[in-house]
Order: sequence, then structure tokens, then C-alpha cells
Amino acid sequence: MSRIKVLPPGLQNQIAAGEVVERPSSVVKELVENSLDAGAGSVQVYLEQGGQALVEVIDDGSGMLPREMALAVTRHATSKIFSMQDLTSVQSFGFRGEALPSIASVSRLRLASCVQGQDEGNFLEIMYGDQLQEGPEAMTPSTRVTVKNLLANIPARLKFLKTKSTEGKKCSENFIRLALANLEVELELYSEGRSLYRFFRQESLKDRLLKVWPEQVCRDLKKVELDQGDFRVHGVASSPENAQARGERMLFYVNNRAVKDKTLFSALKQAYKGRLLSREYPQAVIFLELPPEEVDVNVHPAKSEVRFRNERHVFSLVSRAVGKVLDKNYFEVPEMPAGDVDADRKTLGSSYRPCPGLTSPEMPVFREDFRHETAPDYGDRPAKKPAPPAHVPDMGLSYLGQVENSYLVFLNSSGRLLVVDQHGAHERVIFEELKNRQGSVQSRMLAMPIHIELHQAEKSLLEEIWSILRSLGFVLELQGERLLQVKGLPDIVSTGEGVEALRSMLEDKTRDMDGVLIALACRTSIKSGSSMTRDEALGLAHKLMQCKEMNFCPHGRPICMDLGGKELERLFKRR
Repeated sequence: MSRIKVLPPGLQNQIAAGEVVERPSSVVKELVENSLDAGAGSVQVYLEQGGQALVEVIDDGSGMLPREMALAVTRHATSKIFSMQDLTSVQSFGFRGEALPSIASVSRLRLASCVQGQDEGNFLEIMYGDQLQEGPEAMTPSTRVTVKNLLANIPARLKFLKTKSTEGKKCSENFIRLALANLEVELELYSEGRSLYRFFRQESLKDRLLKVWPEQVCRDLKKVELDQGDFRVHGVASSPENAQARGERMLFYVNNRAVKDKTLFSALKQAYKGRLLSREYPQAVIFLELPPEEVDVNVHPAKSEVRFRNERHVFSLVSRAVGKVLDKNYFEVPEMPAGDVDADRKTLGSSYRPCPGLTSPEMPVFREDFRHETAPDYGDRPAKKPAPPAHVPDMGLSYLGQVENSYLVFLNSSGRLLVVDQHGAHERVIFEELKNRQGSVQSRMLAMPIHIELHQAEKSLLEEIWSILRSLGFVLELQGERLLQVKGLPDIVSTGEGVEALRSMLEDKTRDMDGVLIALACRTSIKSGSSMTRDEALGLAHKLMQCKEMNFCPHGRPICMDLGGKELERLFKRR
């Protein structure tokens, strides 16, 4: 085994470059951040062949003196921090002093800079870590960093780069992320001599997003704003209806630094919980501002990861900030006089009965009474419909009718059309009623047990949710290794519905209470294709308004859609 020794400076820089300079987009990020740290008011970026042949950044920042240029390409030489105290309160983008020497070790680098107030600058040229030449250069106050033939001296790493178009796209993404966080700076990106993006000074965040995101998404963006002491969350978040299949438009910033952080990602997803399907993602640009000592930015050389001192507080803050702007009251419910509430509680229509053990008199759900059932029954049953209160209060709604026996159409007090998915609405009502009645649902014993053969994976899953099922009225028994006996079911469902719900839980690999409740609500709610009377439709709307979450079904699908003049104009292509 060879003896321990210090690595040559060039090799040190190439090792550091492996973490700092992953691809051309890393160079774009590091150089533009240096420009911003230098107080630039204008930055231009030029790319050729996706950045592998050329990345050039020009800015009008403070510039570098000739004696500083050689230091700038020396490892751990920086103007950003000077002490351990500075490291705990970093406010600049860069601070490690690794970017320029790392880039210089894997490319042909040329620095040219002239400080403000001077009429001549200097240049320095380096090839793969070795200095070629330096000297004076005629130029106006500015800094130009030119990087050519990136990674050409490391073929093993060069082969890991993607196509030119893919690398160019990644460069654009990093450029855009910086542009969204620095609205006071003018930035322009060129590729192969053509301007791709230009952002002007003092544009709003939405103005800049309109240049990079679809108009439909930007039009419905909601402003996020929450201040709590030294912590502030602000930015924009999309309506749940505009969700997409990928999470590429979820952007996070901590003290204006673009980051990728699991805590922030989870907090945003939590804010949309119950409003999106499992494989949908929102669009959002979220800025978190907090005291520098509350966050560690020195986690990784690329500085894209951070560590929070109090992750729970950050999670709660971001989740609440976004969640509070997502609620939308389609119904514009007026204050309900006490007399109306009392009238609802006194009596129900003679054709309707509340679910035993499920609903309170003021929130009835129509169903047949199965308490006297003595044998399994898989036959067709009349579609269950939500019972209207005996006295429907004024909800500011006029019922217009039903579309294909699936969608209820109302006109609200503002003259906008409100379309309600009857199945999703009833699902939400039953889900919340079940949740409120958790632990008090009674069991209805079957005269003859139903047998279900299980796979080993289903058996293991069933064991995980066994106690949840028992608390909801399921009476189950395992015989041998694979045979499940269903001896009793919640008295709120028919035999067929209960068994179907149980099978659905196993197929969907349900592992928590919400999943079980969703399966039950789905099986027992009114189905699409079922006709409803005016009173039934208004009764459902009334009960939906009493739900904590009235806009989305338990699966995350939207329940209500409203259409006003602007939406109709777009549909008829008048806008």
C-alpha cells in the first residue's frame, strides 16, 4: 500500500468538479449566481451545443481587479465569507470558493473583467487547470466568463452527458429558476445565437411565469402569502384542477436560493392532500424566508440541498400557507336563520330514513334498512339517494337539472353555472359522516358467513388493517392460512356493498383508516347514471356545504366546477 500524500492541486480541482460541475447546466447555475452575487443588474447567457461547446456569461456587476482574477480560480478563495460566523449566516449564493477552479479544471476557461470606474480590464485564460496567458483587455465595466469544451479532458464523464437538446433544456431550466427568484435583474438566454428567454427588470413573478408556463396554468395561479414572526412563505400555487402528471413545476426557494428539499415537497403535497389524485402534481413556486441561522446551506457542494433546524415548523408553515388559498366556496352560503336549522332537525320526508348508526337527523342519507337481513344478497338494489332535508334552507342556488343522470346543474346567486358531480359529492358527504362516526358504527351479523379466498399478500395486508375494520363494524375470522370468513358487516352498508368494499381495499392495498373509509364511501354513494329529483339534488348540495372539504371527493377528484362568462367565452372561442 502506497504512503499517504497530498494530491496535486489539479487533481483536487477535478475531484471537486465531480460534485460541482455535473453537466453544462451546473456551469450556468454557478456562473449566473456569481453574477448575481456581484450585484449585476443585467446578465446575458450564451450557449452552443447544449452548453458543452460553449457557456458564456456576461454581466454588469462590480467586476474583479487584476490581482483578484488569479485568486478567483484558486480553490477556497472567495469574497463571500471570512469567518466561521459568516458560514452560519450565509446570505450569498456562492461561498465555498470551489466553482471557478472546478470549472477551470475541466474546460478551457477565459475570464475578462473591468471594475466600475475603469476604462480597461484584464483577462486570464486557463486550459484544464493550467494557466495559458493573462493581460490587459479593452472593455467597458463588466465581467465575461467564457467556458469552452467542457469535460473534453475527461472522456469517461463526457459520455454520461445526454443529447445536446436535453443538456440545453437543463441549462434553460437552471436559468429560469434563477430568473424567477431575481425579479429586479434583467436576464437573457441565447442558444446557437438565438434568444430563447428574456426577462426584463421589475417584472412580476407571474409575468415571468407566463413566458415559461402554459397560459392556462398561469391564469389560475393563486397568490400564497403567510408571515409568522421571522418566517415568511410567499409565491404562487395552481388550482388543483390544473394538476399535471409530473412534478417538474414544483419549485422551491430558501432565502432566494433554489433548492430541492423533501420537507418542502412533502409540505406542498400535504396542502393538496385530498384535492389531487395519487399520481397528480400541482404547479407552484414557493419562497421561504427565514433567519440564516435557522437553515444550513453547507450540506452539499452544489448548494442545492439545505437542512432546517426545525423541520416540523417549516413543514407546518408551508402546508398552511398553501392550503389556505386552495379552499373555494362555490356555494356562497348565506347565513342560515336559526329557524331553518330547527326545521331541518324536526322532520324528514316520509320516504327517507337516516342510516342507522351513521347519520344524525340533521344530515340524513337515504338507504334501505338492512337491519333485518338474514342472508347474503347480491341482487340489484334501488340506487341510494341522499335525502333532502324536510326544509331546504336558502342556499343561493337555483336547480336547473341533471346532465346524463350524473351531473347536477345549478345557477348561483352570482349568475354563474355550478356543475356538481353527484357521485363525488355524495362520496364526500358519506366519507365525512363515516369519519365523524368512527368507532360507533354497529355490526350487522350475517345469517350465513361469506367466504373469501386470499392470496398471501392479501392476508398480510388484511392483518395490517384488521383493527381498523373491526372498529368500523366488520366481523371477520381467518380459517387456516388463506380463507377469510365475513361474519358481520357495518350496518350502514348492504351485504354486496360491504363485500365489494372489502375486496376493493385488498386490491388497492389500503393500509390506513382514510383508505378504508374511502372504499366504503365509494361503494355506498349514489352512482353516476342515477336520476335525482330536484329536492334530492338540493338536499345533496345542502349536505355537501356542511362538509369540511366540499370541493373534492375523497379520491381527490373535483366535485364542483363553476362556469361564468369568461369561461364560456373561452369555450366558444370568443377570447
